[in-house]
Amino acid sequence: MKAVIDTSSLISLVRYYLPFDKGGKFTRFLEGQILAKNILVIDKVIEECELQGKGQVVNAFPFLKKAKYKTNTSTLTALPKFYRLVDNNFVNRSEKNRLNDAEYQIKKDEFLNSADLRMILFAYNNKDTDPVIIITEETGFSNDGKVFKKIPEICKSIGITTMSLPEFLSEYKAIDLSIDVISTTLF
Repeated sequence: MKAVIDTSSLISLVRYYLPFDKGGKFTRFLEGQILAKNILVIDKVIEECELQGKGQVVNAFPFLKKAKYKTNTSTLTALPKFYRLVDNNFVNRSEKNRLNDAEYQIKKDEFLNSADLRMILFAYNNKDTDPVIIITEETGFSNDGKVFKKIPEICKSIGITTMSLPEFLSEYKAIDLSIDVISTTLF
């Protein structure tokens, strides 16, 4: 099983899982899985990680800055059919209808250059030959007035599997995230 991980999931790893990784076991596991290309981190996600949360993800996982850990999407291309999906299936019609053509085109260009779309396009282009799961902390509910739907809703419409980080980690049989209690005194 290959998986592409999004920015919010990497931030969650750093905030909620890494503090318990006292011996570095999980970090070494993650680095090995990314290097083996079982977990893919696309270049656009790493760019986002450098900008969000004061770069906490790339500070916690400095190996992500090295080219061999990044999945390059600069040569990733979309067929005209995919662009039609963007305009017809990925858009929130009520939000799109509030915009004029020029405003919509600006929002569409931003979306086409986003890490979210690059992950979706990567999974879409590989779904018949080498299927990829998208790990995201997004839910399909509430879109916060955005012109384009959230990752799970888009993926559902085109047959791509998504999982939350906890779902993925529980499914991934190669790691044990059990916690050893060292002391019975909490404070």
